[in-house]
Amino acid sequence: MTHFDIVPVDPSDPSLVESWLAAQEAVHEHDFQGLRPFNPHQVLVGLVVHDPDSRREHWAAVCDGQVLGYLGIALHDRDNTHLAGFQLGVHPASRRRGIGSALLRHAEERALEDGRTSLTSWVDLPSEHSPDVRGDGGPFLIAKGYQRSLEGALRVCELAAVDDDALDRLWDESWKRAEGFELTVYHGVPNQRIIEGVAYLHARMYTDMPRGDWDLQEAAITADTVRAWERQRLQRGVLNIQAAVIHKESGDVAGLTEIHVQAGDERHCLQGDTIVDPRYRGHRLGTILKIANQRRLCSMRPWMRYVWTGNAVANTHMIAINESVGYRLAGANAVFQKKLGSPSA
Repeated sequence: MTHFDIVPVDPSDPSLVESWLAAQEAVHEHDFQGLRPFNPHQVLVGLVVHDPDSRREHWAAVCDGQVLGYLGIALHDRDNTHLAGFQLGVHPASRRRGIGSALLRHAEERALEDGRTSLTSWVDLPSEHSPDVRGDGGPFLIAKGYQRSLEGALRVCELAAVDDDALDRLWDESWKRAEGFELTVYHGVPNQRIIEGVAYLHARMYTDMPRGDWDLQEAAITADTVRAWERQRLQRGVLNIQAAVIHKESGDVAGLTEIHVQAGDERHCLQGDTIVDPRYRGHRLGTILKIANQRRLCSMRPWMRYVWTGNAVANTHMIAINESVGYRLAGANAVFQKKLGSPSA
C-alpha cells in the first residue's frame, strides 16, 4: 500500500494545484472519453469562487508532492442540509493501492462531522452508447455500502446536424397549442417582472422530476437565490442563456429553460433546468422553450457545436422533447447513495 497524506488543496500552492489538476485531467482522459470534455478553467475557478448554496471542500491524496487522487465535497447549507455530495477519482497510474477507499472514508468522516445523514455521488458509467467510457465507479461504491438510487441518461445535441426545417415545423405546430402564452428570452439575472416566478419553478425541479430513491428533498429558492447564482456565474465566467414562457392572463411564469456556456469551452455547453408549471402543461411549452433557447444559443455563440443534457431514465416526457429537437443518447450515469451510520471499513 502506498503511503500518502490527504490534504486540503491550497489555492496558493501552485505545484499542488498543478498536480491536482493534472490528476483530474488524467482520470477524464483515461475513463471518460467521448463525454463532455474536461474543463480545467471551471475546476480552477471553483477553488476560489464561493458557492452560495454549499460549502465546497477540495482534498488531494499526496505522495512525494504528487497528487494520486482527489476528492470534492459539497456540504449543502441552503436546503437539503441532511445531504452531502462528493466526487472522487484516482490517477490511472495509482489505482488498487487503497487511495480511493481512503478518500471515500474521508468523505464519509467529513459528512458525519458536519451532521449529514446521506452521502451521494453522480457517477458516469459505461454503456453501449459511450463505447470509449472505461471508468466505472459503481461496483466500488456498491462494495462500500452504497445503493444505486437513480438511473440517468446522457444526451447530446450536435447543433450542426439539427434539421432546421423539421424544427420550424415543430415550432409552428407547438404554438398552435400555446395560445395565451408569450415567450421571453434573456441572459443573466431575470427582470423584476418574472424573477419570483423563475425562483418558484427552479424550486419545483427538486420535487417534480423523478428522483427514484435519491434522498433529495424540497428546495428553498427565492429571488435572492437566483440573483446569487447569477453573481457566481459572472465570477466563474459562465453565460446563462435563458427562455421563459409567460401566461398572459395571470402573468405567471409558466415554464423556463437555460443553457450554461462555460468559460474555457466554446464547443461544448450544458443544458440546465427545464420545467413547465403543472398548471400549464399540455400546451407544448417545453418544446417551445427548448427550440427558442437552442436558437438563441446559436445566435449568441455561432461556433458552439454541442449541447449536453442529462435526465432521469424515468423522465420519458422530457426525453421525448429533447429527442424531438435533436438530442441523441450518448451515455449513462446514476446516483449512488449511502445512509450514514459509520464510515466505510
